[in-house]
Amino acid sequence: MSTVTVRMKVRPEKEARFLEILAAVTRRVKAEEPDCLVYSTWATAEPHVYLMVESYRTQAGREFHNSLHRAVAPEFFSLLAEPPAVEQLGRLAVGHPD
Repeated sequence: MSTVTVRMKVRPEKEARFLEILAAVTRRVKAEEPDCLVYSTWATAEPHVYLMVESYRTQAGREFHNSLHRAVAPEFFSLLAEPPAVEQLGRLAVGHPD
């Protein structure tokens, strides 16, 4: 399993576009990436800050995801107020997905 969390602070004036791109990518993940177990984003208590969780059955699934969405990445990352904070998680200790 390959799982990361991504904390993203969005430029306030770019937030609508950020959510638009994220929604489109999320729809595509659901439709075209069977190796993806979790692809969800939450708004945090801090304004304009989001926390994404991505989990794939395999590292190959993560790499497939990255290759599918490479074209949108430059615009997506330009909407952020600072570089995203990415944390690679270890094995699932308890909980879902199984």
